[in-house]
Amino acid sequence: MIQSMLTITRFPRSPFALVPLSKKDEVIYGADALIESISPLYIQFKRSFAYPNNSSSKIIRDRKRLKANYSPRTLFFELRNKQPKHTDYQHNVLFDLKTKLDTLGKGKAFYTAPLFLNRTAYLLAVHMSSLLSWRPWHWIFFDPFDAQTQNIVTSTGSIRFQNIPILKEHIVIPPHAKVTTHKHKYSYLETGKEICFHDPTILENQSTLGQTIYDFLRFRDGQPTTEMTNLSQSAPLLENLQNGLFSENQVMQNQSVISRWIEFGELLRKEFDIFQFMLIKLK
Repeated sequence: MIQSMLTITRFPRSPFALVPLSKKDEVIYGADALIESISPLYIQFKRSFAYPNNSSSKIIRDRKRLKANYSPRTLFFELRNKQPKHTDYQHNVLFDLKTKLDTLGKGKAFYTAPLFLNRTAYLLAVHMSSLLSWRPWHWIFFDPFDAQTQNIVTSTGSIRFQNIPILKEHIVIPPHAKVTTHKHKYSYLETGKEICFHDPTILENQSTLGQTIYDFLRFRDGQPTTEMTNLSQSAPLLENLQNGLFSENQVMQNQSVISRWIEFGELLRKEFDIFQFMLIKLK
């Protein structure tokens, strides 16, 4: 659903698109002649689980110790264990991608997880929000999306990704440190606030997926504020990101640069379940 939300929507009045880039999605933009510049975005999708506030779990005990809120329930997700053939944990792979992109200022990498525990609860909230948004008494009730969230496209054609319900109802957590075991968890409230990492530590700067995408794509003078790299000159960036992670054989090195990016995205998805999206500017 999220992939469709990001890729179906084009940026009105501009030659930009945000698309998945791996072999699975190669048909979307297989011809590099169409692409002028790129900026990568790496997402690891997680599923939220929950403990009620009366639980005796370590997550609740940690939050009490940190004086973080844990009522009426705490959502969380776990890190993935390292596979036998992998040299590092998936968390560290995502952390390294984030660190390199942050240093260069040319992309993002993060976890995202829903703030609803199941699809039924999400669809009910969207339905109620739609009903309440046009009733004069909507302010009386608790509204999971305020009235302005239905206004997605502005008069200038720019898109308010932060107001799209499915994107708004996902928390974004960038990996903040390397780990030596997978036995860690991130926990948070259903509002997406008060994030804890269970070693335990309280983390700041929480955000939603919609706000993160909006910030990533924010336009200035018709151009995104995110720094983009000319596709023909992007090989060093690709080599930096895959250094120590995957080695390219001679056949891969002789391929076009877009084919190498596609291959890298495929390996990330297949080996670590990390999805490679790409902000592209078309010629």
